[in-house]
Amino acid sequence: MDRITEETVSSLQAQIAVQHLVLLSLVKTHPYPNQLLEKWRAVLADSTECKSALPSTSRESDLVRERCDHFAEEWTVQLVDVAVDHLSQKPT
Repeated sequence: MDRITEETVSSLQAQIAVQHLVLLSLVKTHPYPNQLLEKWRAVLADSTECKSALPSTSRESDLVRERCDHFAEEWTVQLVDVAVDHLSQKPT
């Protein structure tokens, strides 16, 4: 891999890692994680909304859609975990 490509890929990976941490902190501090999970699932179910989040040059890419699906599944698992943790902390 040439230097410019390596720098570009490294920058993108670093940006994604930081965005992941930011989102995770927001998820973990959200006052209503169950509502957040419901909204997340609704957004995922709306293929038009999800497709519009992709750059126009990537909307027809099977590989990009496959990766988006994979990361969306990972986020769903994390949101479920936070929602379950939140429910288990409620006094009975």
